Amino acid sequence: MGHVKDKTSHKINRFVDVIDKAGKILLDRFYKRNHSHIKGTDIGFVKEKSKKELVIEEDLLSEKMIIDQITKLEPDAVIYSEEKNNINLLKNDNIDNSVMKYILDPLDGTHNFYYGLPYWGIALALVDEFNKSIAGLINIPCLNIFLRNDGNGFPTMLKQGEHWHEVKTTNRILEKALISYDNQFYKLGHQAIEIYDILTQDAFTTRITGSAATDTALIAAGRINSRIWNKTISYDIAAGIPIVLGAGGCVSDFQGNPISILASKVIMSSENDLHDRLIKEISSI
Repeated sequence: MGHVKDKTSHKINRFVDVIDKAGKILLDRFYKRNHSHIKGTDIGFVKEKSKKELVIEEDLLSEKMIIDQITKLEPDAVIYSEEKNNINLLKNDNIDNSVMKYILDPLDGTHNFYYGLPYWGIALALVDEFNKSIAGLINIPCLNIFLRNDGNGFPTMLKQGEHWHEVKTTNRILEKALISYDNQFYKLGHQAIEIYDILTQDAFTTRITGSAATDTALIAAGRINSRIWNKTISYDIAAGIPIVLGAGGCVSDFQGNPISILASKVIMSSENDLHDRLIKEISSI
């Protein structure tokens, strides 16, 4: 087991520096975009890649930096990245455990970044041959939250300066909890609206940040208590699974079952009692 831990830790830790560097470059560009907003203009490339989904220059810049570093260190690695648009190949990729497999979201929260909101970040996950997420990195530059989980029972760590410190979730009952939720309701159907209506009544408060990486990082760092996805994809949850679990949190589908990164209905919570309560709330619909 120790050998497996060391191998996993070594693999994910090799990308701390590039995730950190990409975050600093994106943060500088974010501030420049905000200055442009003040003047009433937009800067840089922007394209609607699908209905109500933007891709901007910074998506592609971050993706290239990180993928170049992965392939430099691991030429045979298989990389699924949001802007490569290859996630449809993941389910049936038939890759054995001799090949490292990564899932990258080079800029989660593109719309927030574009419009000048601070809820965006970078997420990288190491995935096994069974599509279980086993290690992850999440960097939320505007909030100064950079988290690492090396997998296989390691705790989740927060980077502060040049040092890493263990973090833990914060336990709260639902009536005192902050619950984060999906955005883009037009994609989700009426049940998602019904679930959110119940949460707004029973939770202390709710938020919709528009960034899965931000929400999972905030759970692990003890800021918020849960995030619910009615319809998600692997980029949104892969890095967050080991990071939330390693901080003492819970991850499951809507029935409380363990998940792989192929799950679409997902709950992540700060602790068991809250998690079970949310499952009951959802099952009442």
